[in-house]
Amino acid sequence: MNEIFEKVSQEFKNELLISIVPFWEKFSIDKEYGGYFSCIDRNGTIFDTDKFMWMQGRELWCWSYLYRTITPKEEWLKMASHGAEYIRKFGQAPNGDYYFSLDRQGRPLVKPYNIFSDCFCAAGLAEFGKISKEPWAVENAIKTWYRIQERQSNPKGIWNKQISDNRSIHLMNMPMIQLWLSQVFNGLIEDNILVPIIADSIRSILTLHINKEKKAVFEKVLFDGSPVQGMDGRLLSPGHALETLWFMLKAINDDGYSILSLIGISKDEAILIITEAMLWTIQRGWDLMYGGIYYYLDYEGFPPEKLEWDMKLWWVHAEALCAFLLAFKTTRNVEFLDWFEKIQDWTWNHFRDVEFGEWFGYLHRDGSPALLLKGGKWKGMFHIPRALIECMKICN
Repeated sequence: MNEIFEKVSQEFKNELLISIVPFWEKFSIDKEYGGYFSCIDRNGTIFDTDKFMWMQGRELWCWSYLYRTITPKEEWLKMASHGAEYIRKFGQAPNGDYYFSLDRQGRPLVKPYNIFSDCFCAAGLAEFGKISKEPWAVENAIKTWYRIQERQSNPKGIWNKQISDNRSIHLMNMPMIQLWLSQVFNGLIEDNILVPIIADSIRSILTLHINKEKKAVFEKVLFDGSPVQGMDGRLLSPGHALETLWFMLKAINDDGYSILSLIGISKDEAILIITEAMLWTIQRGWDLMYGGIYYYLDYEGFPPEKLEWDMKLWWVHAEALCAFLLAFKTTRNVEFLDWFEKIQDWTWNHFRDVEFGEWFGYLHRDGSPALLLKGGKWKGMFHIPRALIECMKICN
């Protein structure tokens, strides 16, 4: 077993430090106006200079996390500081929430309708505060974290289009992001505040979104866990399910007793439910004809609402690697190792760009690139380095 972990750790470290990090070091920094470019073509050409705040926060988190967990490289600290200052100067609206997007110079373009801008800027500043010891970064991160807790029941606020009186939907995205933020804010927020939030997040996913009878993890349910009528209620997102499941498994492994005592479930039972849900997800989500993991599926096999349902996306496969490697380490069940190796093989053979570095983000169903870009409005420096680092940590 040690040989397996050593091999994976070295492979992932090479991918991180030879292919991924150098690409963003070379092309993403805006030396003239601050912050980071995210819209980057295959060879490093910048094709849009607007800046999306959740991408700014994500990249800030990455540079800071690299510095703290891989090696305290001075250049990485400079990259982090560069993004942190841009966020500090331009990122927040007068009410303290983070804009969705700015122009290159820092002028706001889209109002702060999306709570995930706040989530990733808070995470980036929290991680930056750990390595820089800058009081303003930690203070801003904590203040934003508390603001997220205030907004979580209605994340979009006045921009929410749903009429909840007629159909009130419980989404899995907020419990999921709460689990990751709890990892980031460990040591900055007191345990007596964080642990109940982790427990509530895990409880809601276990009792509402994981359906043991149907053997599926549903994105959207009613607040009592019953199905939402129609396409919304049948929507499956394998990548999002696997990302959420490994967050849950990590939380239980890190501090299972205090969390699970609040939920009223044993550690063994929780691990069994989570890892079984991983297997349901990959067995349904794996493309038997071309390989790789579907982006979306309809539970009952009807035409999915999402037109891009059969595409293969970078982040889905990155999160799947974390899920199955962690499940294997936790259970020592070789079925999880088999899936990890199968996913890694497909990912390595289809997403990696051996000529220019980094990964393609969007593939057709057959695994050929649909777009050659390395970053855009939704893809940036985040899922790949986070997954590579996490898998290295699991191995070590």
